[in-house]
Amino acid sequence: MTDEPSTHPGSGPPDTSDYLPAAIQKAVVRTGLAHPVTIYAIALGVSVGVVGSLFDIPILVGAAVGLTLLGPAWAVLQIFFRHEAIGSRYLESLHRRQKQYERRLIGRIEDGLRSCITVDGLERAANTGIAQLKNIQIKLDNVKALLGQKLRPGEITHGRFLGAAEQVSLSVLDNLNTVASVLKSAASIDLGYIHERLRELDEKSQPGQEDADPRQSLQARLDLWNRQIQTIDRLTAGNEAAMTEMERISAAVARWPQDRKFADSDIESAIAQLHALASQAHDYETLDPTQRRY
Repeated sequence: MTDEPSTHPGSGPPDTSDYLPAAIQKAVVRTGLAHPVTIYAIALGVSVGVVGSLFDIPILVGAAVGLTLLGPAWAVLQIFFRHEAIGSRYLESLHRRQKQYERRLIGRIEDGLRSCITVDGLERAANTGIAQLKNIQIKLDNVKALLGQKLRPGEITHGRFLGAAEQVSLSVLDNLNTVASVLKSAASIDLGYIHERLRELDEKSQPGQEDADPRQSLQARLDLWNRQIQTIDRLTAGNEAAMTEMERISAAVARWPQDRKFADSDIESAIAQLHALASQAHDYETLDPTQRRY
């Protein structure tokens, strides 16, 4: 028998809402109600009660009452007296799910970025993405180390804070995944060829109407390339802002006293900031430069 909490994992990573107290409480209640002892005790109690009633066997009726009461009592024990342990296991299952997703994502991002390092005009953006990929992992490791010094691993608060930090990291990775995709798309546009053809058209002493259509097509491809670069710059700028805020939160955690002598409000404030930061980083992809939230 097990009381491992269920997270109903899908194919993707956990969401920010999965780390909220309400979600944790729901997981604890679900685990208590679905615990084998809860289910089997009630089921067995009903079965024994039916047999006892049919054959008028008082001892079976009494056993049925005891078993039927045992099920809800066991659920109450799990929900109210083992809340911390079950909640921590729920958060740990979210952490494992996150790590599985991140491992796949990081490999895909790195391959995509490195494939564009030698492409004309994309070297800077690809190298920036690779540097950000390394930096966000370092910053997350730093948060984990600091958190281990201030909070006890295994408690719900530790798991919530770590989960919030991982959500920020995941937001940066998602942006880098988009960067890698846009870079791959931009790499299909031969920038050198476009500039060479436009130069040839410009050098014609008497350009005719037959040159208008090629010039328009070439310029359209060049404009598309420029828009893709602007998208990449917007995403990497958002990542830089997110990582800067993450460093500020880490610095605040580092200033917390040892031995849990800081206010719980400090923890909740930091977790709320991380959740907001993760949401903003996710939203950054769709923002125009004039709508930046950082």
